[in-house]
Amino acid sequence: MSQSVVTIRLNGHPYQIGCGAGEEDHVANLGAEVESIMQSLVGSVGQIGEARLLAMVALILADHASTAAAANGASNAAASTEPPASASADDASAAEDRAAALLEDAAAKMATLTSKLAFDTTKP
Repeated sequence: MSQSVVTIRLNGHPYQIGCGAGEEDHVANLGAEVESIMQSLVGSVGQIGEARLLAMVALILADHASTAAAANGASNAAASTEPPASASADDASAAEDRAAALLEDAAAKMATLTSKLAFDTTKP
C-alpha cells in the first residue's frame, strides 16, 4: 500500500500529514474543518498559542463526537424499543425537533467550554 502526504495549514502554519493513497481529499477536508474551528476560536479568544488553540479544538471535536455518540445511542435505544411503523410527517417533525435540540445543546456546551478556556488564558 502506498503512502501519500497532504499538507494542511493550521493557523498559518503548514503541517505535512501522512495518509493512505486515495485518502488525500478526506484528510484535506478534515484539516479544513480543524482550521475553521481554530479560526473561530482565534476570533473569540485571540492568538493564545498553538498548543492551547489545538487543545481547545481537540476538546470541541471531542464534544462533537460525544454528543453524536450519545444521540446515536439514544436513537438506537428508541429504535429497539419502538415497534416498527411507517414514517409520517409527525415522526419526521419530532426527529427534526430532537436533532435541533441536540445541536442547540452542543452549541451551548461549546460556548461554555470556550469561555472557560478563554478565561483560563488570563491566568499566569
